[in-house]
Amino acid sequence: MSSAEFYDNFINYQVKSGINDRIYGLYKRLCRYGLDTNTNILEIGCGIGTLTYLLLSKVKSGSIEAVDISPKSIEFATRNLKASNLLLTTADILQFEPKKKAFERILLFDVLEHIPIEQHTQIFLRITTWMNDESLLLINIPNPAAILHEQKNDPSGLQETDQPVYLAPLSAALASASLDIFSAETYSIWIQDEYQFLVVKKRKEFEKKVLSRER
Repeated sequence: MSSAEFYDNFINYQVKSGINDRIYGLYKRLCRYGLDTNTNILEIGCGIGTLTYLLLSKVKSGSIEAVDISPKSIEFATRNLKASNLLLTTADILQFEPKKKAFERILLFDVLEHIPIEQHTQIFLRITTWMNDESLLLINIPNPAAILHEQKNDPSGLQETDQPVYLAPLSAALASASLDIFSAETYSIWIQDEYQFLVVKKRKEFEKKVLSRER
């Protein structure tokens, strides 16, 4: 079964889950990181558009491009999400070409653990071309220790590809694309320390700002 077919068959699970604590928590984090009505967003791995629905409630003057590898998921989202500033596309991220040249926020929420590690550098090399100096790449991944626990104790609960993504190789892959981790947090929803949230920026020359002058 291909990845597209697997996620075509994953729609019922997404519908049943709806806007759960994970989805709403990610939306609230986005709001804390400057999401507003004018933000231009690229959402990679949008599924049936559950988070996209929340983004549309906030983003009115900006735009949202949402992409997923599953044709049936995009068909579902297209039927249920109607907005002039939303563009939904079926594509593999390695072949995807967005309509906009740059985005203020690029979202990779619970995606990287489902893509082979050896493809991560290539993905980031593409993403960096869609960012400007002020853009944020926001990444959410399961804590790799949590994935290992599930592989050992409850593998039936994992998706087709569900691998641990460690920060060291992830940081190296980002660095290959001139991207740096600005902050990283391990946090909890239903299980202690089950997720990690990363804020990534394009590398640029360090600007020395003396904070005492701003005080």
